[in-house]
Parts: sequence; structure tokens; C-alpha cells
Amino acid sequence: MSNYLEMLMIIVALLLVVVIWSLSSVLAMMAKKVVEHAKQAKKITMILVIVSSSLFANSALAQDAAADSVAARPLINYGGMSSESFWTMGTVIALELLIVLLLVIFIKGLWKSLHPTIQIAAEKKIADSWILSTWKNLDKKFLTRATPIEKEADILLDHDYDGIRELDNALPPWWKYGFYITIVVAVFYLLKFEVWKTGQNQFEEYTTEMTNAKAQTDAYLAAMKENVDEKTVVMADAAGIAIGKDLFAKTCVACHMANGEGGVGPNLTDDYWLHGGTINDVFKTIKYGYPDKGMQSWSSTYSPVQIQQIASYIKSLKGTNPPNAKAPQGELFSEADSVSSK
Repeated sequence: MSNYLEMLMIIVALLLVVVIWSLSSVLAMMAKKVVEHAKQAKKITMILVIVSSSLFANSALAQDAAADSVAARPLINYGGMSSESFWTMGTVIALELLIVLLLVIFIKGLWKSLHPTIQIAAEKKIADSWILSTWKNLDKKFLTRATPIEKEADILLDHDYDGIRELDNALPPWWKYGFYITIVVAVFYLLKFEVWKTGQNQFEEYTTEMTNAKAQTDAYLAAMKENVDEKTVVMADAAGIAIGKDLFAKTCVACHMANGEGGVGPNLTDDYWLHGGTINDVFKTIKYGYPDKGMQSWSSTYSPVQIQQIASYIKSLKGTNPPNAKAPQGELFSEADSVSSK
């Protein structure tokens, strides 16, 4: 028992058992008095309620006592307690608190039955409260406006169906005001859409919504261009290739020379490729690189679109035959064969 959290939870649970026992004793004493009053007044219903509540309290106390005897297992999860022990003790304490609350409610109810004058005074205080009187006035003026029961004889109609008489109550004010509001809205609708022509009808709204949806779709597709990868990449247009040439001149000439003839890196103008010659292969090579062969990854430097532009420029160098071109490296690549293989 060196775990302080476990000791605290057990102490709380035991204290709650003492509280439940004390409240149960008080409830039992009060129940006896109420039973005596009920016998004198022949209130059988009250007796049944008291007996059932007392049985519930006693059975709940027995369940708590049984649950309190559960031993905690030494698995460290919550403050040195295993999760099973923590949640078991937490559940026991929660149930004990619930039982305490129910016992207090039962005791309060029995107290009121033993002291009816206190209950009558409390009900009268509630009846005279400002909130209740205000609510009654609002209900009478705006919600139901029903005729009081003592005056219903004044509004009885001649209709009689098997002894059932019909009252001539007024319509609820909220219903009438709602109907009046619909009339005002209808007039405003007619003026706005049919007279002033300042609003859109259903067909115009549909057209506007479709136009907005198309604009959103176009914007989405434009943004999706930045999501190009080695599987979806295609050759860039002339403007993209021109941008790729500038990017190539900034970063690639150190290894592949200005015209792609090759230096430290391979020649990019012939038909031989070390890692594939399709636009997809070139994009992948630039994006991920081959560090073991001296080719770094450029994915952190350039965006996917920029890598597409560089790859497209490199593909455009085929057959340019620059002077001092490096000897071929890799495997012979044929564009036609790559297309047919797809």
C-alpha cells in the first residue's frame, strides 16, 4: 500500500460507505414514521414507495460493500495504479456518490411527507414567484390564451357528441401571428421577384450556382497542377521548357555542362540513359536523385512544377549534338519502344 493515489481512493470509498450507512439509518427511521402515518391514513401507495426506496438503499449499500473489497493489481498505468484498478475504484466511488444523492432525495421526500405544512409553504412560494407569474401572463397573452376552467361554461357550444361538448376557445396567438407573418412575407416576395425584379428566380439561381461551381472547379484544377508527380508528369509547353532552361543553367551545368553534353554527370543529349529516358524517369531522377552515384535530390529545392520544367528541357536536348559531348553511358533508349510497352 505504498501508492498514495490508491490509498486516497480507498479512503474516499470507505468514507462514502460510512456516509451511505448513516443516511440509510436516517432513511429507515424516517420510513418507520411515514409508515405509521400511512397506516393511520390508509395510504397504501406511500407505503409501497417507502419500502421500495428502503430496499434499494440497502441493496445498493450491500453492492458498495462488495465492490469495496476488490483488490488493486500492481500494474502501473495511472499514478502507479493499473488501469483496471483505477477505473474499478473510480466506478465504485461514482456509484457511491450516486447512491448518496438518491438517499438525500429520498430523505427530502420523506421529510416533506412528514411535514406537509413546509411543502405547502414551499409550493405557495413558488406559485407567488415573479418568474411563474410572468410566465402565466405571457402564456395568457401570446401562447394559448385559453379560457380558465372555471369559466369554460361560458364558451360551450351546442355540439354534443356522445356527451362530449365542444369549447369555443380562441386560436393560439402564436399560430395567428405566424399566419400574419406568412402574409407579409408573401407580399414582400411578390414585390421583390415579380414587380421590382431585384431577386433571382429558381432558374437564375441555378445558372449562378453552376457558374460559381465552374469557377471553383477551374481554380481547383489550377491548384492541382502543383501536385504533379513521377506518375502524372507530362511534357511542359514551350514556356515551361524555357523556364526549365533557366533553372537548368542555375543548378545542373556544374555536372552536365551548359548544353547538356556531360561532365561529371552523363551526356543528356544522346539516346543512352542510366535510369530511364521517359519524362517520368527523368522527373523521378531529379526529384529523388541517386546519392550513391553523385546525383542529389532536388525535391527540397524545386517545386513539382519546376522539376517538370527542368525534366522537359532535358528531354528537349535530345539530338542537339553539342561539341565535346561525353561518351554514351547506360542503356539505349527508344521513345517508340517505351510508348509501345505502355
